[in-house]
Amino acid sequence: MTNYSSELQELLFDRIPKPRKFEDRLWNAADNLRANARLKSSEYAAPLLGLFFLRYASNRFNAIKSQANQEFEASKDNRNSETIEEVYKRLCGFYLPESSRYETLLNLKGEDNAQEAVIEAMDQFEKLNPNAGVTLPKNDYRKIPHETLREILNIISEIKVSEGDVFGKIYEYFLGKFALSEGQKGGEFYTPTSVVKLIVEVIEPFKADARVFDPACGTGGMFVQSAKFVERHVGMQRLSIYGQEKVNETANLGKLNLFVNGLKGDIRNLNNSLEAAAYTDEYADTFGKFDFGMANPPFNVDGVKVDAVGTHPLFATYGLPLSTAKSGKKSDTFSNANYLWISLFANALNEQGRAGFVMANSASDARGGEAEVRQRMIRAGLVDVMITLASNFFYTVTLPVTLWFFDRAKTDPAHPRHDQTLFIDARKIYNQVTRANREFTQSQLLNIASIVWLYRGETDKFQALRELYIQAGEVWRDTGVINPDSGKTYKGIVSERDRLAEAFRTLGANLGEWFRQIEPQLADEAIAALAENKRWQRDIESLSAVAANQLTDKAAINEQFKVAEEAVTFADKRLRPAKDKTFSKADLRGALKRLAEARDDALFVLESIAYFEAQLAWLDTNFPAGKWRDVEGLCKIASRAEIAEQQFSLNPGRYVGVALEDDGMTAEDFRDFMQGNAAALAQLHREADELQRVIAGDVDALFVKVKAEAAR
Repeated sequence: MTNYSSELQELLFDRIPKPRKFEDRLWNAADNLRANARLKSSEYAAPLLGLFFLRYASNRFNAIKSQANQEFEASKDNRNSETIEEVYKRLCGFYLPESSRYETLLNLKGEDNAQEAVIEAMDQFEKLNPNAGVTLPKNDYRKIPHETLREILNIISEIKVSEGDVFGKIYEYFLGKFALSEGQKGGEFYTPTSVVKLIVEVIEPFKADARVFDPACGTGGMFVQSAKFVERHVGMQRLSIYGQEKVNETANLGKLNLFVNGLKGDIRNLNNSLEAAAYTDEYADTFGKFDFGMANPPFNVDGVKVDAVGTHPLFATYGLPLSTAKSGKKSDTFSNANYLWISLFANALNEQGRAGFVMANSASDARGGEAEVRQRMIRAGLVDVMITLASNFFYTVTLPVTLWFFDRAKTDPAHPRHDQTLFIDARKIYNQVTRANREFTQSQLLNIASIVWLYRGETDKFQALRELYIQAGEVWRDTGVINPDSGKTYKGIVSERDRLAEAFRTLGANLGEWFRQIEPQLADEAIAALAENKRWQRDIESLSAVAANQLTDKAAINEQFKVAEEAVTFADKRLRPAKDKTFSKADLRGALKRLAEARDDALFVLESIAYFEAQLAWLDTNFPAGKWRDVEGLCKIASRAEIAEQQFSLNPGRYVGVALEDDGMTAEDFRDFMQGNAAALAQLHREADELQRVIAGDVDALFVKVKAEAAR
């Protein structure tokens, strides 16, 4: 896989189920804290993620230990010599004292106090690395029993690699599980990764030394995905990261997340981001400052003071939604801050800035003062793209949400898209993870992004995606893919079919050999069963002669496997003599299991080939020859005049329409279908009327009986 581009690798690996044994074991250990620690369920994420941090820091520290010692020894007698601490800080950004190293915590003796050792490790790290910008979660370790804390330390020690991205994946997984477990509490600071990736794909934070702003940054997931996006597309570029988060513990988790992913940024704990953005010097020059803005802000927040926001240009440039203000005893407040957030994103951007953020669907059609703000933004040409998502993407919001995208460059009347806004209805595009949770696959989010590329005239990106799908299909068809997590190899379909055919032949041969051994011992019942099942021996012969060219598709493979499964079951349940040991020695069940594994691998490769063919077909069907067109039920480019006709609504459903699906019926079929259903409905009505008559008669009879009893 080293010769494949990072984009192709991401597509290929996205098809492979991710093993979660380690992460699940760690989560189970964390979940045990409910019973074993004096912690609320909403409190145990931070201390465990703090241990992740120490493990990651130790891995990075140990990885450069040899280099650091060599450089220290080589320069210690020079005039400009450095201390060993300074060498480490120059090479990896921090120094880890002995007490803070993870191996020190693992090697604690039985009488040592694990809680105090962990707290000391974190204290010493902060003391020696004040510029690292992290505050470690030390407060809750005394609430965790020694045995539980030692168990978790040992589980985390099983991470053997030093790359930060592996830790980042586990960190992300843990945050997601915590959000899923805790619902509203956990979800307040977690935005699903696939949604973040889509936002990043649309705003494209390519610019070198870009200033990225998230005024509701939670644990910093959008910053991490932005950095990965930039690295994947244009190589390593420095991002200047600025975040605000109202919950102190969450802000600290965000700082740890940046550190674990090798990023530097400024995440600050502000009690009220909206008011702070306007009236503190934390980000005094927020207006027009940032190249990119991203966030998943809290929806429908009330209680923001009108006086605090005032006429600050961050919020008042397009007007304040004053119709939502309500009178209080002490001061006026906004009953809904959605459009304050929207204004903040719009006005924090510089002249070429782009923003993407999550917003409640209701904001797209909000009335009153909010509608006036929205109308001014549309008339200015600021609104670039609107994407509606399906329900159940977020742990805390089950209803669909809308992604808003601003492009400050579009406000220039000379801009080619000044009069255009792209609407995408993506409610039918999702991957169902669980009954209650959905996400985008990598292909799905790229397909949505490809619509934006064509809208922007970036046809080269669209064609590059087509080529990626072609390459991905060829890789699965010809060479196969190695699972980077488990090392399991999926070979090309020719090899997988050959392996599967060999597994069929082996099973057939083993069955035949076993039958020849036990045939003289067959009981009368077995002889009768064999006489009844005239095809069993023919099936064995056919299994022994299976050729790869017979295994053409899923149906053929499954049909052949059904024959094998039934043959082994018949041999085991109907032919096998009493107290027979030859069946086990022949390992027929084991051969069937290996055959099932070969079948699953072959089917998975076939499905992967078909999957990328389907992605390519999706692009070509919706956008023939790679050219833009409005697609009914999916996307439309609307002018400001068209938006004005819709009362300046930004709801994609108003513009893209509803796609008519072909049900394969002729006009005659449809007439018969409707007539049949009408007849069935009429019959149900008749039965309901009869049932109602019977019930009424029974009720009358009951009351007559009660009345008669009362009269006695």
